[in-house]
Amino acid sequence: MSEPPPNPLPLLLPAFCKEFHPRVGADAGQAGPHNERKMLAAFHEATASLLPTDEATLQRYLRGLAPQAWLPLAELFAARLPEFDAVIALPGDALVAEQVSRLRGVPLLCAEPGPGGWTLQGKPGEEVTGGEAVLLTEHLVNGVTEAAVIEQAQRRGLRVLLVGTAVERTSLGARSRLWELGVTVQTALQLADTPWGLIQERRQPERWLRSS
Repeated sequence: MSEPPPNPLPLLLPAFCKEFHPRVGADAGQAGPHNERKMLAAFHEATASLLPTDEATLQRYLRGLAPQAWLPLAELFAARLPEFDAVIALPGDALVAEQVSRLRGVPLLCAEPGPGGWTLQGKPGEEVTGGEAVLLTEHLVNGVTEAAVIEQAQRRGLRVLLVGTAVERTSLGARSRLWELGVTVQTALQLADTPWGLIQERRQPERWLRSS
């Protein structure tokens, strides 16, 4: 594979963030259709600029984004997701989840691995033992970790409504694996594996927030 192009995200996303800085308080979750389309278009443009690429490069780019770069997408999640009682975040993958938790005013539960399996830890005074939750991640790959965390959440009485992700790899079975648990996937951008690297999904692309 040829050398990947320079990372365009630091150049594209700051302007994107400046234009769509999240609202706070009662206005969070009120983004209109026009702004939603512009948010997604900017996110797609920024990510598509580095394609085709390999997974390691994509991961490195996503991990290198500053928290502010995720704010507009977090606002879009906060605006479009259904009602829920908690947000679940994976280890090292909590930027969007933290921001949506703040925007929607619900507890954040951080999944932590341990000898006995996964645990869900909330802030003191924010323990959640029942109700409905969403699991948010920046990059959905094969869904194995997400499935294990969802099963742990179910054991403690939480019904996980969906997994929301900024970027989904469509070729590795995450969607069907989570569907078996009764959990849908809603994504901002889908990427497919090809011999030339990751490209935008063209076969049956999912629109924003359409369920499995």
